[in-house]
Order: sequence, then structure tokens, then C-alpha cells
Amino acid sequence: MVSSMTWRGRWLAPGLAVVVALAVAGGVLLASRGGGGGGASGVVSVSSGRPVLGSVPPAFQGTALDGSRFDLAAERGRVVVVNFFATWCDNCRAELPLLQRTYAQRHAAGLDVVTVDFNDTGDARGFLAPYGLGFPALLDAASRVGHAYLVSDLPVTFFIGRDGRLARVFHGQLSEASLSESLAGLV
Repeated sequence: MVSSMTWRGRWLAPGLAVVVALAVAGGVLLASRGGGGGGASGVVSVSSGRPVLGSVPPAFQGTALDGSRFDLAAERGRVVVVNFFATWCDNCRAELPLLQRTYAQRHAAGLDVVTVDFNDTGDARGFLAPYGLGFPALLDAASRVGHAYLVSDLPVTFFIGRDGRLARVFHGQLSEASLSESLAGLV
């Protein structure tokens, strides 16, 4: 008969080795995440708060893939569309041309768009490159903005009015009709 001390001794050391190996692998994965962006591109800070309709959503700032700076708090007075994407999301890919076209048509009227990667380890630069986006794209390796905005599905788009308050949230792939409806009364 095997005593519990023998059993513990036999399994404790290998079990701890597995736990340590998994922790190290997880640390390496987290350190290497960055959506393929590398460099200084990405989210720098996110304020506290929650995205509640009618309230001011969490502010965030960072350096976009094109090197420009984006600061949501500085966008007050303009309508801001905050779109979350991931390289593995086919619906995200499908809505990018619509977002670009709408941005180009309505930017002069006070519309800004920013897209932020969420829960992504893919090549965000390669994913976005074919679209020639005129608006900022932020890498968020730690998904801090997505977590602050309580993102649970992709794509998801937040519409912030000129007063800086969250006006609408749209879950799923945007269409011409859903985007126009979401922007109605804002731009």
C-alpha cells in the first residue's frame, strides 16, 4: 500500500515543474504579444470608468500604427467612432472598407474614427495594410482599452457624440444601413 506521503512526493515535484513551465510560457506569450506591431506603437494609457450610454466613456491615448498620436479626450467637439477588431475576425475585415469610406466622406463634417485591436496576437499591420486607412489604428497588446470598454464580442463599435458622451454601441458587422443609423443625429 502506498502512503499519502509517498504519493505526494512522487507527484508534487513534477506537478510543480509543469505549473512553473506553464507560467513561464504564459509570461513569454504576454511579453511577445503586440499584434505584430512592435516598436512604440500602441496604447499608452486608459482612464477608469465604464462605457455607459449617456456617460463619458473611458479615455485612452496612444501612438497609432502610422506614428500619429491619438487622444480620445482631445476629440471633444467631434463625433468619434471607436471600433474594436482582431486579425482573426472576418467580420472585422469586411467592415473596414465601409469605415474608411464613411470616414473619408464625413471627416470634414466632424467625424473621426479610431480602430483598436482586441485580444489579438496576429499581424495587425499586415491585416490593416491593404485598406489604406486614413484614421488611426492602435495596437493594444494587453487589451486594456477593450477591457475598459467591456468588449466581449467582435466586431463592436462605440459611437461618442460631440459632447464626449457615449451615444450608441453596435455589436456585430456594420452595414451601410446600421452605420448610417448609428451616426444619425451625431454627424
